[in-house]
Amino acid sequence: MPTATELAIAFKKAIDRQDAAALGRLARVYSTLYERMRDKLDALLLQLSRMDEPTRGQIMRLVQYKSLVSALEDELTRYGIYLENEIRLNMTDAVDLSIKKTEAYLKAMGVSKPNRLRADLIYNMIGFTSEDGALYRRLKGFAKEGTAYVIEKLLEGAAFGYNPAKTARLFQKVMGVPLTTAMRYSRTAMLYASREANRAMYIANSDVVTGWRWWTSLDENVCMACVAMHGKEFPVDESMESHWNCRCTSLPIPKWFDEGAEETGEEWFNKLPEAVQRQMMGAQTWQAWKDGLFDFSELATRKHDDVWGDMLARRPLWELLGAEPPYNTN
Repeated sequence: MPTATELAIAFKKAIDRQDAAALGRLARVYSTLYERMRDKLDALLLQLSRMDEPTRGQIMRLVQYKSLVSALEDELTRYGIYLENEIRLNMTDAVDLSIKKTEAYLKAMGVSKPNRLRADLIYNMIGFTSEDGALYRRLKGFAKEGTAYVIEKLLEGAAFGYNPAKTARLFQKVMGVPLTTAMRYSRTAMLYASREANRAMYIANSDVVTGWRWWTSLDENVCMACVAMHGKEFPVDESMESHWNCRCTSLPIPKWFDEGAEETGEEWFNKLPEAVQRQMMGAQTWQAWKDGLFDFSELATRKHDDVWGDMLARRPLWELLGAEPPYNTN
C-alpha cells in the first residue's frame, strides 16, 4: 500500500504536468501576439531613427506611436480574454484531479467508498471562481496595466537615447512582463483551486477525516515559509492559505490511523549542510536563527492580498528581530 507521502509525490507530479501544459499554451499564444506587434514596433523605430533626440511629447504625438499603443492594447485585451478562459479550464481540471487524488488517499487508508462530491459543485463553492469575484475583476485590468507598463518602459528607453536595436531589445524584454503576470495568475488560481478541492473532499468525508497536514516538496527550491509550515496540522474547516505560485498541497489525517509527518520542515532543514542552509535562508537570517534570536516557525507569516485574501509569506529579518522596517512600507 502506498504511503501518504508517496501519493502526495505522485499527485505533485500530475499537477506539475498539468501546470506545465497550461503555461506552455499561454506562452505559445503570447508568442504569436508578440510577432504581430513587430511591424508596428519597426515602423516606430524607423521614425525615431530619423529624429534628433525626440522628446517624450514628440514621440507620443507620432502616428506610429499611437498605432503601436492601440495595437498593443487590442492584442492584450484579446489575450486577457483567452487568459480568463484558460484559467477557468485549468481550475476545472485541477478540481477533477484533486477529487481523484483525495479518493486515492482515502482508499489507501482503508476507506473503501469515500464520499465523492461533484466537480462542478466544488468549483462553484470556491469563492474566487465567481465571475464577479476579485480574481476576474483583477484580470479585467490585465490589458490596460500591461499596455501602460510596456509603453512607459519604451518611452523611458527613448528618453535615454537608446538606438533602434537597443530599443527593440528593450521592447522584447518588457513584453515578457505581461506574460509572466498571466502565468502567475494561471498557476496560482489552479493550485488554489486544487487545494480547496482537497479540503472540500475532507469535509465531505469528515466522518473519517479529522483534519489535514501541510505537505511541501522539501528541496533546495522550496521557500522558507513553506519549510516552516511542512508537517503542521489544521482542522478541515481551515483553508490552506499559501503564497503565489506555491507548490504545496495537503494530506488528509484519518481518524483511526495516521502515519504522522515523516519529519517536520524544521527537522529536514536541520539535516542540511550549513552552506545550503545559509543559501536558502540568507546569510544574515541564518546567523540570527543560529544565535537563537527567533524560532524557526516564525519564518512563516500571513499577508493580505486583494484577490486571494490572507496568503502565506516569509517574515523578513527586521520583523523577526522586532525592529523597524528599513524603509517606508506605506
